[in-house]
Amino acid sequence: METVNRILQEKITARIAPNKAVLIFGARRVGKTVMMRKIVDNYSGRTMMLNGEDYDTLALLENRSIANYRHLLDGIDLLAIDEAQNIPQIGSILKLIVDEIPGISVLASGSSSFDLLNKTGEPLVGRSTQFLLTLNSATVL
Repeated sequence: METVNRILQEKITARIAPNKAVLIFGARRVGKTVMMRKIVDNYSGRTMMLNGEDYDTLALLENRSIANYRHLLDGIDLLAIDEAQNIPQIGSILKLIVDEIPGISVLASGSSSFDLLNKTGEPLVGRSTQFLLTLNSATVL
């Protein structure tokens, strides 16, 4: 199991690129948050990790202006957002960030692939890579 997770983590990390988003989908409790934290902890640049269930995160991202996001993300190389499906209009927010903040990379996760995909789908066409993290039989053993 650890080998499988390490390989997937390496694949996800390899897809992190400037002005692109990497989306991790999966059911609850399959390890998305743990994997995101490992990726963020091992990332060589400056990072910011937010949680979409936190009211402070919602407040930070609510003002959808380029000036707000440039101020918030000044000097940040990787923005990671866990539980991103809880943020209203997350797709449009991520599109604005990816398009307007030079050099930023985005990593976002959501427990409901349908919710996160519906909320990020069209705005991120051509700007994102998606991964599905599943519960496999090795996890159960």
